Amino acid sequence: MKRKIYIDLLEWKNNELSQSLLIKGARQVGKTYIVKTFGKNEFNNVLYLNFEDQLDMKRAFDNMPNPDEAIKTLQAYGISQNIFNIEGKETLIFLDEIQMCKRAYSLLKSLTEMKKYRIIASGSMLGINLNGDFLDPGPAVKHIEMFPMDFEEFLWAIHGEEIKHIIKSIKIDALKGKLVNQILHDTLNNDIKDYVIVGGMPQVVLEFLNKKDLGAVFLKQEGIITLYRSDIQQYQSTQDNKIKTLKCFDSIPNQFSKDNHRFMYSAVEENKTARYYGNAIDWLERTGNTKKCYHADHLRGSLIDGKGSLFKLYMNDIGLLVSMLGQDYIYKIQNDELDLFKGALYEQLLAQMLVAKKVNLYYIRIGDFEIDFLIEHHGKILPIECKSGGNTKSKSLKSFVDKFRPDKAFKVSLNNINTSDKTIKAIPHYVFALLSIQELASL
Repeated sequence: MKRKIYIDLLEWKNNELSQSLLIKGARQVGKTYIVKTFGKNEFNNVLYLNFEDQLDMKRAFDNMPNPDEAIKTLQAYGISQNIFNIEGKETLIFLDEIQMCKRAYSLLKSLTEMKKYRIIASGSMLGINLNGDFLDPGPAVKHIEMFPMDFEEFLWAIHGEEIKHIIKSIKIDALKGKLVNQILHDTLNNDIKDYVIVGGMPQVVLEFLNKKDLGAVFLKQEGIITLYRSDIQQYQSTQDNKIKTLKCFDSIPNQFSKDNHRFMYSAVEENKTARYYGNAIDWLERTGNTKKCYHADHLRGSLIDGKGSLFKLYMNDIGLLVSMLGQDYIYKIQNDELDLFKGALYEQLLAQMLVAKKVNLYYIRIGDFEIDFLIEHHGKILPIECKSGGNTKSKSLKSFVDKFRPDKAFKVSLNNINTSDKTIKAIPHYVFALLSIQELASL
């Protein structure tokens, strides 16, 4: 399955031997698959080490005295794999799950500075500390974060190459404010519904693509959730922190069931506060499993200037959230029987789309109105209101526009596009997903 990050990998390869690459991201977002595919396509050889599975190599690196010995070990391992030259453009050295070997991580800087080797490292827990130490390889290593498949990548997977010219046409028409053909509009809204259920984890998408069986999809998602819980047990520092983190993680579906979707520690455990559970939430975010959307206490200056302590907490993948809600929700989504919870679910959808666009998430509540998302583009604050049905009236968005006079505001729904209003641009979820922030701001 094709991923947009491949372009970033090509750009890195075409640069001089001045940086290695470090790819971080949550479990199962496709890091190993895409790097192996990239290596196979762009290099003569791929020298692959997985420090989670290859315990002999982990032990060797744990006791590595210096970078020269590390090179000798890599050369010897290469020979065992019929790879006789590990230098330059000949071979990609791929160090997977590098968080399992602190010494290998610490050697990245030295190996890169030799300017002889092309190295990509990846790991699922690189946002957390490694055995008590935070290690920073500095500018010698370029960092990239990988996320679940976004909606456009999902369309590529389920419709194939022929969808690309349709996507291009939709983008061109959207920028002109033209209505999307009604049959195509209905089809893409159905694809959005599928994406809500399936999400963007590559193995889950592949299961959906191959079997068209939502039961198999649910089981695959359950497996990933089980893996996330297992990681908490393995990587959190103390038994007390493990228990707290598991409680916070398992509370996420309940947090969305409230009228106010703000994360509340008391919903995890009565009478508990940020002082007790705050570190657990931070851990979940650093692993890439969740994403905070902060409340903006005011709009003076930039959004970060108004960043408050309140927040909403979204899962990294909407399909995993649906799985955590339970199998009944698949039926409810498929048959449009979500009632009030539908709004919360489509907020999660929009949050995931925004994260894929690499923007920070904020929201604001002033008096009786709340704006689901605020983003910043070229110093200007843009409000976004998420609608889950056909009724797109939004008193909150109109009040915000009247009070703060933003250049643009967005109302995202299941309805067709309407950009006739000078400020408030009404667009379907799929159009919002397909356009960049720059393109949205130009509507």
